Amino acid sequence: MKDQKKTNRNNIEAYRGTYEYYVKYRPGIPKEVIDVIVKHFDIKPKDRILDLGCGTGQVALAMEGRCKEMVCVDSDPEMIRWAKKLTKDCKMKITWVNCRAEDLGKIKEKLGLFKVATSSRAFHRMNQDQALKNLAELIEEDGGVAVFSDWVLWKGNQEWQQVLKRIIQKYLEEKKDIGNEKSKESEERWETILARSVFRVIKTHEVPIVRKWSIESIIGYVFSTAAAAPHLFGNRLNEFKKEVKYALLSVNPKGEFKENAVWSIVLGSRKLRN
Repeated sequence: MKDQKKTNRNNIEAYRGTYEYYVKYRPGIPKEVIDVIVKHFDIKPKDRILDLGCGTGQVALAMEGRCKEMVCVDSDPEMIRWAKKLTKDCKMKITWVNCRAEDLGKIKEKLGLFKVATSSRAFHRMNQDQALKNLAELIEEDGGVAVFSDWVLWKGNQEWQQVLKRIIQKYLEEKKDIGNEKSKESEERWETILARSVFRVIKTHEVPIVRKWSIESIIGYVFSTAAAAPHLFGNRLNEFKKEVKYALLSVNPKGEFKENAVWSIVLGSRKLRN
């Protein structure tokens, strides 16, 4: 129990100071990604969806009009506070649960059953096996699990992304255990993790998209991540921003950048779907 509480505190601490950046600069979830999930599981307007690691409510925003109700779960109360603000105009019913995905089994009677459980940009921060074990009792027989992410901005291989990566590493190399997103990720593929659960019938999809960035939005995105949260830079925050701006303008004096991104989607079901 002490280890679980410590992990939860660490996860909340990791996002300290990122919330406003997350809201303003994190790209939303493309309709094409939601279309893949809705089609695969045949999600109807009457269905209920469970979202794990809901953050600021981006899945709820993207699912508007596609289901009857969403129950959105996050261990960070501040994330939920922001999510409520962002989704206040949503017409579907949304219930917010401040809880770890690993602890949902303790409140399963209160939650009921769901057609699908989703996890966007959050699965790597959970005890995945325990979360999936809980979902086995929360997901309808013909439903399943959808795990998806577009990864972090500086993992791309375009010149400006590589420049950004080198500068981040320069400033945070002494804080690897705190600021390195990779340190929080499982080395296992999502497919392998899901294959150990009852949702072992796996389908994968990749949805390529093109996004445009400015220097302001790039820096804002960086500060929205646990890997490069503002507090990690200490008193060098402004120095970091200036160096990024100078370096990116050296790549493109117009300050305009294009990203060729890919959303990876892994879908797990109990049985083969038509």
